[in-house]
Amino acid sequence: GSCARAVARVQEWSSASSMPVPSASSASFVTARKALPVEMLQAVNRSLCDQLDRELPAAGLWRGLRVKAEDGTSAQMPDTPANQEAYPQPSGQEEGCGFPVIGLSGLIDLGHGGLRDFAGSSVETGEMRGHDQLEGYLGEGDLHVGDRAFSSYEVVARDKMMGVEYIGRNHQARKLDFRRGSKLGPDERVQTWVKPRQQPALSRLGKGEWDALPGEIEMRIIRTRGPDRDGVQQTRYVVSTLLDPARYPADEVAPIYIHRWEIELRCRDIKTTMGMELLRTKTPEMVHEEVLMHMIVYNAIRLLMLKAGNAFGVSHRRISFKGVVQVLGESHVTFAGVMGKPRLEASAKSRLLERIAERVVRERPGRNEPRKKKRRPKSYGWLQKPRHSYFEHFRCEIPPRRILDECA
Repeated sequence: GSCARAVARVQEWSSASSMPVPSASSASFVTARKALPVEMLQAVNRSLCDQLDRELPAAGLWRGLRVKAEDGTSAQMPDTPANQEAYPQPSGQEEGCGFPVIGLSGLIDLGHGGLRDFAGSSVETGEMRGHDQLEGYLGEGDLHVGDRAFSSYEVVARDKMMGVEYIGRNHQARKLDFRRGSKLGPDERVQTWVKPRQQPALSRLGKGEWDALPGEIEMRIIRTRGPDRDGVQQTRYVVSTLLDPARYPADEVAPIYIHRWEIELRCRDIKTTMGMELLRTKTPEMVHEEVLMHMIVYNAIRLLMLKAGNAFGVSHRRISFKGVVQVLGESHVTFAGVMGKPRLEASAKSRLLERIAERVVRERPGRNEPRKKKRRPKSYGWLQKPRHSYFEHFRCEIPPRRILDECA
């Protein structure tokens, strides 16, 4: 929340602990927040991700592979000169009429929902810039799931060189002839992708790195059918490096790609439920730390959900993230009363996990949630030019008296 709310929480805690109550000014809090080392926050987030990996039972893996999805999103921030310089507003907006926007590429483990990292960049650079920064979090035994933007020869080849498997949708620029290749079944083929003769203009590899990529890759093509966003049935082609149809059946490989949609839900959790959609800090350095703090809190909540599911025999994937946030928001009063009392604290932790495990969202098959807004916005017009250039209709050389303020 806001700095003022954080100070109010500290004041209440100090009063309850019979300690001197600090000033209501948020200046000292802001100064202390700036002093937080980025390296420390990154270490805390790594620790949470490692704990999530250890807590995830073997049943949470798909055929021995850890499924990780990658996608991009964005967040707005205050309109300050420093933020505008580092993260300009979208080019389609008039200058001074929009907010700076940071593009964020995220890598999420679909097994436990943990967010490994957000790679930040200008919103105009595209998702592949973020992939270059996130690639180090992929390793042998991982299954990389991406949308069509990631189904390029370069990304798949780099994954294979690291021992990472890939599932995605066929890139829109790649012409696909399903009649070619080795037939594995009525809707399966193995085709050979050949390395492009020229390095793509958007590739960020050095010449030596590009030359080191293999000359060709064997890819499995699976043909499926399903509804699009308008409900119209269409044919989709899922591409994968998982070539063995016996070990990785097609009726499981294709649905794994459908699970990629879960990264959209996790982004909704962190942006909408936790409020990261509109950042609050006024410099690029603090924007980076603010994003890190959101990641830390998000992963801590995911860790509690995983522990609660393991402790009470509930699937952590069915626990409501919003419900857990509500439980945690009301639990600080309980924990404030058991500080320094180990037995009571352990009992309170157990009850907290039990409350979390109760927040199960039942399966709702066939539920349709279109990406449409029902609530209509206010009927105000859009800001078409900088705010200060608008004429104030009620400007007066002699301002009116504030009678009620004078009485107060």
